[in-house]
Amino acid sequence: RFCKKKKSSEDVFDDLTPSDLNAHLKSIMDGLTAKVFRTYNASKTLQDELLKTEKRAGWKRLTAAEKVVEYNNANREVAILCNHQRSVSKAQEAALDGLGTKLETLKSQKKVLKKILKKITSGDDAKIPLKKDPTKMIEKATKAAEKAKNMKEKAKTKEEKIAATEATEKSKVMKKAVAEAKFTEMHLWATKPNKTQVIKRIEMWTEKIKKMEMNIKHKDDNKEVSLGTSKLNYMDPRISVAWCKRNEVPIEKVFSKTLRDKFNWSMAVPPDWEFNEEIAKQG
Repeated sequence: RFCKKKKSSEDVFDDLTPSDLNAHLKSIMDGLTAKVFRTYNASKTLQDELLKTEKRAGWKRLTAAEKVVEYNNANREVAILCNHQRSVSKAQEAALDGLGTKLETLKSQKKVLKKILKKITSGDDAKIPLKKDPTKMIEKATKAAEKAKNMKEKAKTKEEKIAATEATEKSKVMKKAVAEAKFTEMHLWATKPNKTQVIKRIEMWTEKIKKMEMNIKHKDDNKEVSLGTSKLNYMDPRISVAWCKRNEVPIEKVFSKTLRDKFNWSMAVPPDWEFNEEIAKQG
């Protein structure tokens, strides 16, 4: 009924001011405000979600990276609760697409490594693919970058500036091609590997694929919510610090340097510290 006969641009609660709301909340509980209410809900939700995950079977066997994924999932629940939304930019979509392409390349490389292992095990190592020497490609890209830089410094006329810009773009394309060439062959060796080397690399690629899949899932799950807003303004930082200590996760995995500096006062809490109503009242 609050939206009846109202335009989409009008406030739903047009007769209610923040002061009126806070006055009402304080009449219910001393010191209660809209911000305290929201902070309490955000902090309580984070703590409850984190404790839920810690009670799951196999929790202690998870790696620090896997635990961080669970922390971010709990953080996402808070962001959804607080309606911390954001629009997905073209850059985000492009970045996700790029990660997806890299993941497929890693999986293809792992298949190649398995074929190499099979060949070595059977004694047929005559046609094992080897890494190409990228030296000439790197030198060419470096020279192109230096040439573009010199052209830009000496450019005076409009034509010279345009030519310098084109040379710069060309050098960037060459640099990108070098990076792509290195990535597509990074699973290979310059000389024929032995069986132990191949086995170790297969294990390494398995771990790379696992991490990449986790990274893609995290970015895709959180592309429409802002995790940083609730961390910065609503969730009690001591919950996160205590969680990190309890689960042997480095604090820098969940708090950026900016947040660590801002919440330096919270770093001394013990691993068993818990958020409650009294702490919420303290603000």
